[in-house]
Parts: sequence; structure tokens; C-alpha cells
Amino acid sequence: MSVRQVMAISQQIRANFEARGAVFGDEGRVRYVGQEGDEDQAGVDAVLEEGLGWVARSPRETLTIAGDDAIPWLQGLVTSDLMGLAEEGRGQRTAWVSHTGRFVGEARLLHFPEMLLVDMEPGTLAGGLMSHLRRHIILEKVTLNDRSAETFVLGLYGRGAARVLAQCGSWAHRMAPGSLNMFSGTWGQLAGRGVVVQRVPWSPEEAFELRLDAGDVLEVMKAVEEAVGRPLSMCGEAGFERLRLAAGVPRFGVELHEKVIPLEAGFEDAIAYDKGCYLGQEIIARLDTRGTPAKMLRRVSLEAGEAPEVGADVEALIDGEWVKKGELVSVARDVGGALYRGLVFMKRGAYEVGQTIRVGEVSGELEALQSLPGA
Repeated sequence: MSVRQVMAISQQIRANFEARGAVFGDEGRVRYVGQEGDEDQAGVDAVLEEGLGWVARSPRETLTIAGDDAIPWLQGLVTSDLMGLAEEGRGQRTAWVSHTGRFVGEARLLHFPEMLLVDMEPGTLAGGLMSHLRRHIILEKVTLNDRSAETFVLGLYGRGAARVLAQCGSWAHRMAPGSLNMFSGTWGQLAGRGVVVQRVPWSPEEAFELRLDAGDVLEVMKAVEEAVGRPLSMCGEAGFERLRLAAGVPRFGVELHEKVIPLEAGFEDAIAYDKGCYLGQEIIARLDTRGTPAKMLRRVSLEAGEAPEVGADVEALIDGEWVKKGELVSVARDVGGALYRGLVFMKRGAYEVGQTIRVGEVSGELEALQSLPGA
């Protein structure tokens, strides 16, 4: 496809999204849909109350890893056990870490025929992961292909998503959307267009993300909405943040970065302790067996008149006194009322679930992150 064709398709998608009320940022991401300040309320209501809504997820990064040595090579670089992906359609969350055990990247893997599909946050590859991966290819037969530019990612979230996908699509893989475990996927045809579907944890309700060619996006959306019998509301970045914080799932580039060890961020599901050596394993294994993390990521719910400021101090009630013990790293308004959902990093001695904390004058209790299936 020529550059001119790609630009024309992008303009068509943008015009359709803008007709739905989408407002774009400079990076090409939908910031919000509707009025500024309502934080995608219609889209969030569509997902959580009406049971079905679109979530604008592009731009994303899509990497494919193929070759005779792809699995054993990658096995030595990631924290999860890739033997859990032996069957096509299986998926898992994983992390790349440095020799000090801290995040280099984080992704969702999917075993697609003859390759792994890797979904990542924008900027992960250019931010150091691609050079990290290439540096560790010595003589192995491994091919890395960045397919981000030609792949569009669209979320269909809500309790009715699996049923609608099953109704609209013809899935070549034996697993229908409704039977997918977390991170697993299927692929086939929807509106005569090739689509890859993966189940993701970004919402309190069921959530699926569709990977397809940009030129097929509008036809696929049209087919889904015709099956539903009405247009579907859409979320941009604002609504997505509200959904994922309500679900209690951290995000690379926000809570997860080069200063964080996976164990500090609830990534137990993505760490395999018995698979053998991988880069950074020694630090993670030592922390797991000999000590406690210096900090831990926790969820918190706060009843406040306005959103607390990201970066605000978090105090813990210890022996009857308020002591500074953490930081609010993300926050978004919940689906209703004056409740805000956030994620906080708390220091050792004050990160147990149930610990009473406060941000400013607003108090609450620490909650666990969403529990995800293990690697």
C-alpha cells in the first residue's frame, strides 16, 4: 500500500471518528469523545451500563516474532514461560527486564500461526526495546517485524462483546470469542475482512481488542453496529483510563517504567520461577525468596469533590499517626458519583491490603490489583 493510500485511509477513519465526536491529540490518539471535561462519559456508560461500546486504541505497537529459534531465544529474555503458549490461540502477559530486574518493556503475547503477535504501548520499541531485542540476536534464526504502521487496534468492550463478535464473525481458529481465557485470541473474518481478536483485562467488564488493516476498520465497525441495530458510543484515552483504573490494571509508561521491578507492580502472573534462566532473573528470584519489595503498587478508591493531583503524597495511618509513605501515580473518575479510582506506590511497612491511607484530606484503604491468570 502506498503512502498516499495509507494517508487517505487514515483521513477517512479520522473523519468517521470526528463525526462521532472524537477529539484527536497531536500524536494521533483519540483524547476523548464528546465534550471536554466529561471524560468520555457516554462511552464509559456504553461499556459498563449498556454492555457494549468502542474504545479507540490506536496508535498501538504491534511486533511479530518468527523464525525457527524464536521461542527458545525469547524464552531467555522474558519473565514468563513461553511453553504456556504451545497451543495456537494461547496468550499471556509478559515483561522484559534489565540485568537489574527493572522493566524494559511489557506486552501481551498471542500465539498466531507461525509467529508471536506482541501488543505494546506506543513508544516501547523506539524507547529501547527494539534495540534491546536486536542486541540479543547472535546466531539465532529470529525475525522481528514492526507492523505497527499497518495495524489498527480497536477495542470492543462490554458484557455483550463476545456474543456480538461470535454473531458477526467467522472464526477459523477453534476457539470462539466467548470461550477465550484472558490474553488468548482467535482470528478469522468479520465483514469479509481479516481480524485478530484478543481478550484483554482493561475493563471491569469483558474486553476484546481487534487487530486489522486500517483500510478495513470502517467496514468492520459498520458490520458490528448493524448486528447490534444501533451506533455504538466510543471512548478515547480519557474513558480508557477510567475503565482500566476501575479494573485495577497497571500500564507501561504510566505506573510501569525503568525504575520498577515487576514484583513491585503485581506482575506475579507474568513471572515463571521454575522455567530456567532469563535476563534479570537473579534479581527477581532474590527478591522473591529473600526479601520484601521496597515498594508495592496498590489500588485505592477516594471519595473526593475533585480529582486528587497525580504525584500527591500518600500518607499511611501507622500507630495512630499519619506518615508519608507513598505517591499517587494515576487517578481517574469512577463511573458515578464523587468516587475516584487511583493507583499508588507505597513503601515497605505501609503497603498491606487494607492499610488506611489518605491523599490530602481524603482517606481510603489500599486494595489489591486485579488478579490475572498466571504465566
